[in-house]
Amino acid sequence: MSTVNVKDNSPIVEEESKEEKLTGCDAVLHAIWPVRYRKRTTASNGELYIKTTIRNLLLYVIFLIILCIIVYGMVGLINFHFSNGMLSLFVDEELENGKTFRNGFVTYDDVWDYLTGPLLNGLHFETWYDLSNTTEENIGFIFYQNKILGRPRLLQIRVKDNSCPLSSRVKKMVESCVGEFNGKTENKEPFGKALKSIDQNDTTYKAWIYSKDPQGTGGYSGLVGSYPPNGFMINLGQYKSESLEILQDLKKNDWLDKFTRAIIIDFTVYNGNVNLFNQLRLAIEFPPTGGMFNSWTVRTSKLLRYVSTFDYVVAACECLFVLFIIYYTIEELFDIKLNKLKYFKDVYNIMDIFILGLSYTTIGFSIYRTVQVNNLLDRLLTNSSEFQNFDTLTFCQELFNQASAVVIFFAWIKIFKYISLNKTLDQLNSTLRKSAKDIMYFCIIFFIIFFAYAALGYMLFSEFLADYQNFFKTLFTLFRIILGDFDFKTLRANSPILGPIYFISFVFLGFFILLNMFMAIINQSYTEVKEEMAQQQPEFMLSDYLKVNYSRVVEKLSLRRDRILDIQEVLKSEEVSSKDELDFNLWRKELKKKGYADMEIESLFSRYDKDSDRKLNEIEKIKMVKDIAKARNNIKEEYQNFKQNRDTTTKKDAFEVGDDCVEEVDESEPRLMTRDDFDYVVGRIDRMELSVASIISKIDRLFHHLESMEIEKMRKRQEIARLLKEQTNSPEMDQNINQMISN
Repeated sequence: MSTVNVKDNSPIVEEESKEEKLTGCDAVLHAIWPVRYRKRTTASNGELYIKTTIRNLLLYVIFLIILCIIVYGMVGLINFHFSNGMLSLFVDEELENGKTFRNGFVTYDDVWDYLTGPLLNGLHFETWYDLSNTTEENIGFIFYQNKILGRPRLLQIRVKDNSCPLSSRVKKMVESCVGEFNGKTENKEPFGKALKSIDQNDTTYKAWIYSKDPQGTGGYSGLVGSYPPNGFMINLGQYKSESLEILQDLKKNDWLDKFTRAIIIDFTVYNGNVNLFNQLRLAIEFPPTGGMFNSWTVRTSKLLRYVSTFDYVVAACECLFVLFIIYYTIEELFDIKLNKLKYFKDVYNIMDIFILGLSYTTIGFSIYRTVQVNNLLDRLLTNSSEFQNFDTLTFCQELFNQASAVVIFFAWIKIFKYISLNKTLDQLNSTLRKSAKDIMYFCIIFFIIFFAYAALGYMLFSEFLADYQNFFKTLFTLFRIILGDFDFKTLRANSPILGPIYFISFVFLGFFILLNMFMAIINQSYTEVKEEMAQQQPEFMLSDYLKVNYSRVVEKLSLRRDRILDIQEVLKSEEVSSKDELDFNLWRKELKKKGYADMEIESLFSRYDKDSDRKLNEIEKIKMVKDIAKARNNIKEEYQNFKQNRDTTTKKDAFEVGDDCVEEVDESEPRLMTRDDFDYVVGRIDRMELSVASIISKIDRLFHHLESMEIEKMRKRQEIARLLKEQTNSPEMDQNINQMISN
C-alpha cells in the first residue's frame, strides 16, 4: 500500500506477508474453517480477507435460506384462518342479549347462557343447514372439518371462606371474607351435591370433587391471576344432549358461587385437511371485587411434522440445519482458541454464541415434541372418552416458534457483519460504534425521566383509565405518546387540570427535547465517521477485489487472443502459406521467433499431426486454420460479453454507491477531469516517482560498485609496475609477474 497521503480510487493490492505454512490435518481443518482470515487484522493480506469473507457470506446465505424454509414451513396464512375461525365461533358469537365472550359478561346468568348457548352450539355440529341430522361419523367435528380430540373439559378454581383478613370494626356488617386466589387460599374440599347423598355414577359427580389432572400438566395465567391444572373438573358429553344435561344439572345445583375464582374451558381439535392441531382455552375469572374478566388462548400448531412432500423437504432442511450448527460450533471453538478472551469483545461473536444456543434449544424442543406427540396420540386412540391435555405440547411448540423467530431475527441482523466489505454500507456500523457511549449516557437520562413520568401517571390516572391501570401499561402508554398514538380527550375528561399538564409537559420534554437530542447524537457521529473515512488511507474493499479480478480475467482473455493472433500470423506468413505441407521444423522456427516454448509448440502441432510423420498435410493444415479462426471468434465473443456485463454492473444502480459509483459517459464528448480523477493521477505519479527513485538508487549503487572495481584494477596495475621496476634484474621476475597476473 502506498504511503502517499492522497486519495486513490484504484484497486489496492497489498503485499503478501509471509505466514506459517500448514500441513497435514492442520491444513485440512484450516481449509474448512479459515478462522484466521475472518478478520482483517489476522489475515495475511486484504485480498485474502475479502475472499474469505465472500466465501463465508455465500455459505451463510445458504444457511439463512435453509433456516427460512424451516421456520416459514411451520406457519402460514392457513394458521391464521384456522385460529380466526375458532375465535369467531367461540369468542365472537353473540348471546340473545347481544353480549359476546370477547366483550365480557356481567352476571352469572350470562355465563350459563354462554355455556348452554354458543359453547354447546360450537362444540356439537349435529345438524346440516337443512336441519337434517348428520351421520354418526360426523359427530365430534367442529365446522364438520375439525375433529375434537377426547372430550372438552370444564375446570373450576375455588377459594376458602374467610380467606382474607377482616377488620374487627366491620365484622358486624360483613360476615365472611373471600379473598384472592393463591396457593394458601385454594379450596380443595368437596361442595354442593358432594355433601349430599349422591351416587358416584352420577354424570356430574366429579364436578363437586377436587381432582388432579392425570397428565399433571397445564395451568393458566389469566388477567387476574395464575391457576393450577387441578380443581373441580367435569368432561362434557359426546353428544349435545349429554352436554346440555350436564350443564343444566350444574346450574340447578349452584356449581358457580361466590367462592368461584375461575372456570376454564379446554379442548383440542385436529384438522386432517391441513394437518394442524388447535388448542383453545377459554377462561372466565371472578375477582374479589365482583364482575368478570374473560380471556382466551388459541394455539395452532403443526405437531405431526412429516406428512406431505413439502414436509419431507423441510425435514431435509432440518438435517442440513443441524450440520450447519455443528459446523459453526466448531468454527467458533477454533476462533475462541485463536483469539482467547479477545473473542468475547466482538458483539458479532456474542451474537453467534446466542444464535447457536437458541438453535440447540429449538433442536431439543423439536425432538421432545416428536416423541411426546406420538405417545399422546397412542394414548388418545385407546381412551377417546377422556379429556386429552395438549397444553404442554402446544406450549413447547409455541416456545419452539418463538425461539425460531428470535434465531431468524438475529440471523438476518448478522448480515451486518458482512457489510464491512463495502465502505459506504460500513458507515452504519461505524456510526453505531462511535455513538454507543453517548447513546448509553442519553438512555440513562431518558429512562430516569421516563420512569418518573410513568410513576406519576400511574398514581394520578390508574383509578379511572385502563391505559394507566398498572405501571407497565403506563410505560407502554408513554411510548405510544412519543410515537403519536394517544387519547388526549379521555385524559382531559377524567382529569381536566392535571391531565393536560401531564400530557403537555411530557410531550415537550420527552419528544421535543430528548428525542431531538438522540437524533443530534446520531447525526454528529455520522458526520464524524464520514470525515474520518475521507481522510484515512483506503483499505482493500470489495470494489477493489472485483476490479482486481476483472483485470485478471481481461488479462487472461487478452493473452489467449494474442496467442491466437500469433499462430494465425505464422500460418499466413509467405513461407508457411506457400507450401502445401507444414513441416515441424519450420513450424518450430516461426513460433520460436514469437517466444513460445518447445512444449507448447510440440503440443499444438501433435494435436493435428494424426499420422505422426512430423508434417501437416493439406487437410490437417486446413483443419488447424479453421480451429484457430473458430477459437479466435469464441474468445472475441467471450471478451465482448464479459465487458458488457461489467459495464452494466458499474452504473449508478451498482453495488457501490457514492464515490465508488461509475457513471455512464458519452465518449464522443471531451471528458473534463474531476477532483477524484486528479487525485487518482497524482497518486499514480507519486507511486511512479517512488519506483523511479528506487531504481535510480539501485543504479547509483551499481555505478559505485563498478567504480570500486575500477579503482582496485588500477591499484593492481600500479603494483605490477612497481614490481617490474624493482625486480628488473631479478631471476625470479618472471615467476612473480605470472603470480601477480594470476591474482
